[in-house]
Amino acid sequence: MNKETPKYVGPKPMNRLMNKDEIKIRFDNETASAYSQEDPIYLPDYASTFELLIDCINKTNEPMQVLDLGAGTRNLTMRLLRRNKNCHIRLVDFSKNMLDVVSVVLKEYPNNFTNECNDFTQIDYEEGSYDAVISSFAIHHTRSIEEYTDLYKKIHKWLKPGGIFACVDVVNGFNMQWTIVNGDGWKKYLKDYFNEEKINQIFANYHAEDSQISLPEHMNCLHKAGFTDADILWKRYNFSLYCARK
Repeated sequence: MNKETPKYVGPKPMNRLMNKDEIKIRFDNETASAYSQEDPIYLPDYASTFELLIDCINKTNEPMQVLDLGAGTRNLTMRLLRRNKNCHIRLVDFSKNMLDVVSVVLKEYPNNFTNECNDFTQIDYEEGSYDAVISSFAIHHTRSIEEYTDLYKKIHKWLKPGGIFACVDVVNGFNMQWTIVNGDGWKKYLKDYFNEEKINQIFANYHAEDSQISLPEHMNCLHKAGFTDADILWKRYNFSLYCARK
């Protein structure tokens, strides 16, 4: 699969984090096709990491109920349905613009998904509803340790016994020094594909929109939420795949 150049414009540089309303407006205004790329060049190991996430949760050809938080335009869902056509996946995203693309790109699987336009920090479901909860590059819109813990508590409740939460996202280093090292590693990676202006644009988006925390903080939040079996399956620069089992 050929890697694809990002098409999004992103926010203008600013000296503060965007609030959720601003982020929603941006996603609603920008073309959803910018986020439907299957292997965007600006994210290292993107396709292989998504496949590893699916390896983590997939019960081959067994019926599964899956919840995709911040689903965007279906990247994770598409990969899972290619591997297991007995899944039913609820895609939750607060941007109608993103979800409107889903019915087109998942037309081969009309009975395997449901769209829900909602803020994943505000939703709730019955206890034990899902075999797996997944997310990619979305939970970083959570704005505090307390919000992460509250979200993980809800995810723990929604999962069936033995169910798995799996997330690939941006993360901080253990401290500011390691955060800088991780960011510099990503910049060095990007220099193979982009000029300085484009790299600055990508980082402007990153700093204005994302409020990531460190992997030790994620592990602590997951344990506080009730997960006793959590692990880090992959990390490169400021990106990671981490999972937890109920």
